[in-house]
Amino acid sequence: MAPRLRVGMLALAIGALLAPVGVVLAPREGTVVLVLATSSAAAAEAVSRADGVILASVGRFGLLARSQSPGFSTRLYSSGAALVLAGLGGGCSGQTRDPLISARRSP
Repeated sequence: MAPRLRVGMLALAIGALLAPVGVVLAPREGTVVLVLATSSAAAAEAVSRADGVILASVGRFGLLARSQSPGFSTRLYSSGAALVLAGLGGGCSGQTRDPLISARRSP
C-alpha cells in the first residue's frame, strides 16, 4: 500500500471517529458556550466584541459566556476566539443550567 494512501485512509478514519464528538460539542443558540483564546483577556475581548456576557472564568485561556442574539458563536470566531464549544451539559433533561442562578429545593 502506498504511503499517501495510508495517510489518506488514516485521516478519513480519524475524521469519522471525531465527527460525532464535534456534533455533541457544537454550541447551540442561546446556550452557555466555552470560549477559548490565547488568554482569558483575549477571550473576554472576543466575548465583548460579539455582544456576549461573561459568566465565569475557566482556567487561563477560557471563559463561559452567553448571548441571546443569534449567531453568537460565529461572531466569537470573527472576534478572535480560537475555539467555541458547548459550555455546560444539561444532564438527562437536556436543559442548560445557568451557573449564576442558585439551585432551589422544593419545600
